[in-house]
Amino acid sequence: MTPPRSLPPVPTALHQPRAERPRVDHSRVDQSRVDQSLRRILFVIPALHGGGAEFVARTWMGWLADQGYEVRVVLTAGVVLPEYLPGGVTARSLVDQHGHIAKTAALRRSLLDWQPDVAVSLQVYPNLVLLAAARLLPERLRPRVLVSERNLVSLGLPGSSQSHRFKIWIAQHAYRWADHVIAISHPVAAEMVAAFGVRAGRITVVANPATAKLRGTPRGQGTTVAGAVIVAGAGTEVGAEVGAEMGAEVGPVLRAGADSAAVLVEAEGGTGTGTGTIVAPPTRRPGSANGIQIVLACRLVEQKRPLLAIEAAAELARRGVAVTVVSFGGGPLLGDVQAAARQANVTFHHRGWVENWFDHFGDNAVALLTSSREGFGNVLVEAAAAGYPSVAVSGALGVADAIVPGITGELALSAHPVDLADAILRAADLPLTHIEPWLARFSEQSSGADLERVLTRTLERA
Repeated sequence: MTPPRSLPPVPTALHQPRAERPRVDHSRVDQSRVDQSLRRILFVIPALHGGGAEFVARTWMGWLADQGYEVRVVLTAGVVLPEYLPGGVTARSLVDQHGHIAKTAALRRSLLDWQPDVAVSLQVYPNLVLLAAARLLPERLRPRVLVSERNLVSLGLPGSSQSHRFKIWIAQHAYRWADHVIAISHPVAAEMVAAFGVRAGRITVVANPATAKLRGTPRGQGTTVAGAVIVAGAGTEVGAEVGAEMGAEVGPVLRAGADSAAVLVEAEGGTGTGTGTIVAPPTRRPGSANGIQIVLACRLVEQKRPLLAIEAAAELARRGVAVTVVSFGGGPLLGDVQAAARQANVTFHHRGWVENWFDHFGDNAVALLTSSREGFGNVLVEAAAAGYPSVAVSGALGVADAIVPGITGELALSAHPVDLADAILRAADLPLTHIEPWLARFSEQSSGADLERVLTRTLERA
């Protein structure tokens, strides 16, 4: 069997014990801001783009890099997309490593080569690969390992494939190996303790940086990094000095093909940090006198139950409320939703996925999330930060951390169309005033600082 390819040899200093490594000169940052016991942070995620977990990881990596930490990321599935790589972060893809054993071996090699102080993974598969790779290292060379669960796992098991159930069975036994677990919400944290054997003292809920995507915030629309340089090819690595020289020559963005060898990307530049959490919305008119625009910002898949939005709209129409449904997100159930809307005589507009969907609300909009389960629900916070109320089904559980009932939106009693319609009407009446203190905990600054504190305390814990 051909041994898995690994990163090229690294400077000898990286192979020395941590105490002997030379300190990094972060000339662009305040050195008093950086915790000197924590310097190297490795992230392990599926990809740089494609879902909520990837966005959160990008935001955390960018914030930590801005504070002066050395940050790298290993992708277990996706290719390196420089346009989504935060400034100052180096990336490697394992897309050319086929099979779980090869990916685990390659990640183990990366851990040995770079010797991070802590390694953080997000989502089940990267969590398992990181835990396995770390366990294969001698304890003295093992970084502190933190895994982050982003979903309510138990609610997704009924009807799932045998391979998925087996993966979760492994996670239920392996998560307790982690030095610490980061949960996306309190319901997810409760599940980690009750069903995965995670000790209560080794789990922390770190709020998502859910407002970082909004315009006017540090990593909002139009603030992608500049000068990304990609270096591909077996046995080739370009340092920061060469990358800086190449930046002007290479041009905007290059993309690594799926068949490329281990790839390193260094993106220089990036954006600053800040604490802004709300963008002034267009004039909104609370109430339903001018009708209601129901906004579906989700994939049209079974878990999200988009047909319920049509049923809720039909119920509102029966009550004499003028209503339309707007969808920002494609998926296999699009045809079913369109057919249901025609049958119920509900006006339905499909816009496809729009990254900054919250910029396209009508002045009578209410965001609706009809999922059967959610680890959190970023779109609920994004809607509030844009100045609009939202509704979710109480039984989705994780949404309870993303809505303040009676303040930023409403939790529907159940998924019954009558309960959804009642909640939408209540939400439409909300003025959404004085919510900035609540939104502040979902800012990039607040979320990043909380993560930094968790990483530091985990590293210091004996």
